[in-house]
Amino acid sequence: MQRNEAPWIELSKAKEAISQMDGAKTLADFEEAWKKYLFRLERCCNKAQAHFKKSPKWDAWWGSYKKIRSTDQLLSYLVYARGAEEHSVEEIVGRTPHSTTINPVQGRSLIISHLSTDAFGRINSISSPQPLSIVFQPGRMTLLPVVNRGREYPVPTIHLGEKIDPLDVCAIAKKGHAFYSGFLSAAESYFIK
Repeated sequence: MQRNEAPWIELSKAKEAISQMDGAKTLADFEEAWKKYLFRLERCCNKAQAHFKKSPKWDAWWGSYKKIRSTDQLLSYLVYARGAEEHSVEEIVGRTPHSTTINPVQGRSLIISHLSTDAFGRINSISSPQPLSIVFQPGRMTLLPVVNRGREYPVPTIHLGEKIDPLDVCAIAKKGHAFYSGFLSAAESYFIK
């Protein structure tokens, strides 16, 4: 069997989407890159299946990966999140808006003598007779549980037996990419002589 570049091209495009998430300036850009990632990752798997199933040994070999994709929290979530995005109107991501917290450095009460903000709520100037602590929390995209054919797939917290941070969407994407990269390499090692 000959090597086929199509699955690798899709995997490369999934990696580009991860880079777009890492560099996103807005939540909308981040969300769009996440959806692109899901689409490209599943296309990678579909193209690999289309190519390697030409071998009579494919079904037996693919069985273990098929099982992992359906039982691993992260992998099944990625499969069904892409499906929900593609075939339903349900939201697959949530958005936490940015926030600014102003607190006194010491004590529990705070006196602010002057505060001005711009039209977007950003602080232009602030004055107080006491020291202040100002903490800006940027907005972030969060994953939501997805429903496919009546079954809910929660946001993953485990991948291949290891805990993962469900709030770190880029790390989740990188772990999914690493799995499929290993899958393609293993398939080529087995089927391409």
